[in-house]
Amino acid sequence: MRNIQEFIRSPIFSSSARVGILLYLMGVEKTSFTDLLKGIGLPKSSLYLHLKVLEENGAISMRETLFRGRPRTVIQITEEGKRMVNEYLNLLEDYVKRGDHESFL
Repeated sequence: MRNIQEFIRSPIFSSSARVGILLYLMGVEKTSFTDLLKGIGLPKSSLYLHLKVLEENGAISMRETLFRGRPRTVIQITEEGKRMVNEYLNLLEDYVKRGDHESFL
């Protein structure tokens, strides 16, 4: 198991926006780009860049579909993404319980 410092230096967890996206996806499993855009509240271009980082690191998958004759991007958290989020949350919980915040610096 990694430590919390390794997680926050990783491309996935070094950004609060990417952590927020993953947490959102943990609650819904999959969503459209438009719905995620509304739910997260990031600018379209920023959201797209964050999603590309998450996809490149295996945390999410994105696929294009047609919905009512219009293209739609569907975003889904992967099993690996779920595993990473759960590990991250467990490490955060342990970190808070330990109260050894001096060692983090």
